[in-house]
Amino acid sequence: MAEEFMNKVLLFIQKCDHDFEEHIFLEENSLKAQEYFQLLTQLKKENNSTMVNAAIQKLDLIIKRINAVNYHNYQIENILNLVSVRVTDYIISLIKEKHLIEPLLIARYAYLELAKVLYYDISYVKQVDPMIKSKICNAKVDVLKEKIFSSVVCTQWLQLYTYILKQFGIDVKQRNIPGQDHVWGEIQLDDDYIIIVDATDYINSSIDLSNAKSVSPTVGFVVLPEKYSHLKLYDVFCDKYHRDIAKKVQEYYKFNRDIDMSLGYISKKGYSAEKIIQENELFQYPNAIIENSKDQEYFFSKAIDFFQKLKIPNNMDGYEIFAYYYMFLKKLPANIRANISQKTIYVDSFSYKQSKLQKKFLHAPKEYLRYLDGLIYNQYYKYLSEDENNTFFEQMRKGFVKKEQVRDSIAKNEMIIAQVNRNLNSYYAINQLHFYEPMTSETLGIQIYEPMMGTKNFNSQEEFDEFKKTIILR
Repeated sequence: MAEEFMNKVLLFIQKCDHDFEEHIFLEENSLKAQEYFQLLTQLKKENNSTMVNAAIQKLDLIIKRINAVNYHNYQIENILNLVSVRVTDYIISLIKEKHLIEPLLIARYAYLELAKVLYYDISYVKQVDPMIKSKICNAKVDVLKEKIFSSVVCTQWLQLYTYILKQFGIDVKQRNIPGQDHVWGEIQLDDDYIIIVDATDYINSSIDLSNAKSVSPTVGFVVLPEKYSHLKLYDVFCDKYHRDIAKKVQEYYKFNRDIDMSLGYISKKGYSAEKIIQENELFQYPNAIIENSKDQEYFFSKAIDFFQKLKIPNNMDGYEIFAYYYMFLKKLPANIRANISQKTIYVDSFSYKQSKLQKKFLHAPKEYLRYLDGLIYNQYYKYLSEDENNTFFEQMRKGFVKKEQVRDSIAKNEMIIAQVNRNLNSYYAINQLHFYEPMTSETLGIQIYEPMMGTKNFNSQEEFDEFKKTIILR
């Protein structure tokens, strides 16, 4: 009976491996894996064999991988399984599971998978004080404890990435421009080539924390000749004086496609976003001017319908989706695109995000609510002792202490807390798409996206203004 059961488990594992290669992550498989995991754990008490232990470890990885991909579906079983997942352990286990040995493939795979399960700390974006921005960048991350779906800036991302690659004997050197906060990584591939890695910067109006989640071409990972060492990719595409270098970098980006096919990340049909563009009539006339009024009306109506029905990639937040939408916007006919604007709305996360969580997960298990609470108030958990922590939270919830007071207290006690943690994040990002009538510029509709609530459409400016009254803008 045990042998028959093991064969059943192994067949299930093979099926999951095949699904992963096809980018299929069924939640029902996660539940089945959990069932097998529990049964094998019981079987291990009688038969502590290598095969049983290997199957248990493999099932655990399957559960974590499926649940990570489906994180923003917010099924309670999925979230509770992610609470204890350390992001470096998770990525290292994925690399080992894939049996990668070539440094280039390891570097690329780690880059993509890490970007899928981290977010950008938008508190850095909204800071105006250079000293505070510098402190956020200089805050260290505990590479052994940092959890999946943490918020980071460039420095913490690079620390996590460097640690992961070090486990496979790959050295990542930190690069930066003196006087600037931003850092990126560089890997010496051989005597002639380097790899530049930069997942957190907006490069050519795109960011790889978004691109990896949507299976789109990346911009921060590129294999270049060694002479391009210390090259900052943001500057290459931002500065018109670097156009010649930008063209050469664009050519080297093509090599990423070959690497991704080798990893099974994409097929010959290309990246997911590319397939959407290729298969939709809307995007076959980039930068064209649609002159006929009926054709204008047709294309604009189709554009609105496209964005309203577009499936949002798993785990994407309101800051990252800007880059995802932009990929499609820039492919529209010029005068259609000109009547669609996009911006990020920054909201006070303490008043807004927490109230949304409470409404959406009112009947969730206490363990889950504590985990969500920890994600939102993560910075204070790291600064204060447990007793002080509870006191501060109670005072904040009752309105006796404002978040600004806590923030000021943290800033005044740097010797105690060692550094201002990167998660000093008072912001929550909501994406706004605004559609204007081509002839009159009147509002035809407004669409917002926020990760916990999905997309929401407003038929008029007045309707949207009523919504804005419910949030505290930053």
